[in-house]
Amino acid sequence: MIALQIQDKKKMLQVLLESTSFDTFPMQEVSVIRDSSLFLEGRIHPEYQAQQDPVQTEGADFVPWHSVRMLLASYIGKDFPLSFKFVLQAPAAYTQNLLKNAAFTGDPSTVKGLILTFRYEQEHLTCLTGISLTTFSMDKSIETLWDQGIKKALANMQIGFEE
Repeated sequence: MIALQIQDKKKMLQVLLESTSFDTFPMQEVSVIRDSSLFLEGRIHPEYQAQQDPVQTEGADFVPWHSVRMLLASYIGKDFPLSFKFVLQAPAAYTQNLLKNAAFTGDPSTVKGLILTFRYEQEHLTCLTGISLTTFSMDKSIETLWDQGIKKALANMQIGFEE
């Protein structure tokens, strides 16, 4: 797990809300505080989804980021809110690919997800990485690759950060 202090908050928020960079990431939860508070829990309710388009989210636990980012952009507007927290998860295909490339000695089924959290509070924007496991593991190879991948992705987006 690493915590990266984002240097250009406005650019990072634009990438999150106006670009397709994170569209395939499942959204676990979002909270935004401005003049009022907004909280979204991203877990899919299968009983509702069956009535809509069951193929669209088949096998998914959380809604994709692209389905909520326009709502968030509209809610947040042009000014920064008092605070926000966006909790995303790496797409399953990315996680599986990372597991193949890592010298991960644990059981791949214990990896529930690679977590990416953007937290803005007191005028600081932090990007936190994490990994969700069903059991404890001493093997940090996948976590290290995830951390490196996020740093590389931010650099490719020309988002400056400090560790």
